Amino acid sequence: MPTALPSRPTAERRMSWPETVRFLLLIARVRLLDLRLHVIVSLGYGFGDDQLLRLMRRWLALHEAIGVLLPGMPEPEHVREVRAIIRYVRSV
Repeated sequence: MPTALPSRPTAERRMSWPETVRFLLLIARVRLLDLRLHVIVSLGYGFGDDQLLRLMRRWLALHEAIGVLLPGMPEPEHVREVRAIIRYVRSV
């Protein structure tokens, strides 16, 4: 599969050590929330449960914080889908 290389190299922004540590902690927190969300869903709770909605909002807040550390990176598709679900739940 051919790859197009940029004609001019672009300067990449490097994270400082504190930013790197914050990024890794945010990723770890996202992973823990993922596990908690899977447990709640496997127990059969629906969107009517406040705990599930609160966890989803915290999960989105963590993704927003990660987005601040990674400017110029597009938001992952699954995060956009969760945002759409929460908007729908709020409107109902």
